[in-house]
Amino acid sequence: MLKSSILGLVVLSLIVVGTGYAGSFAPGGPTAWAPWCISTGTCGALMSLMALGAVRRGRIAPVLQWVFAGMFLWCGGCFAVALALPANEGAGGTLLFGFPLRSTIVLLGVAVVPILVFPLAWALTFDSSMLSEDDLRRLREAQAAMALGNNAGGRADEGSK
Repeated sequence: MLKSSILGLVVLSLIVVGTGYAGSFAPGGPTAWAPWCISTGTCGALMSLMALGAVRRGRIAPVLQWVFAGMFLWCGGCFAVALALPANEGAGGTLLFGFPLRSTIVLLGVAVVPILVFPLAWALTFDSSMLSEDDLRRLREAQAAMALGNNAGGRADEGSK
């Protein structure tokens, strides 16, 4: 159930991105809403794909739920600020760390901050995300059964040669 809901979010996000691209190539030039659709859909697709990969035993750790929702809002907010600011990247435009302001907001907000946040979130949920002792026991039993089956099958094949 959870995985199908998350897949629905992935599809919805990609439809929003596709709508943005359709608006970008509309007759008469790009529409004003097209970049907003692309940025929102991109954030949604990224976070929902990460959530899909984080599903363990039919659930997502509560910490990760907050991280994905927060990062969606953070990245979406960075895109929104960059889109809402006036385009003055020419000579004499506002610079931040030597880069145009809007580019720096997107670079830091959508690339650098997630690079710092996601490993920390993974570390916080490492124990709950890994295989439990019961999972390891079942995995070893299945591996032993497969090894016995392969050995028995190999002997039967040798006798028929």
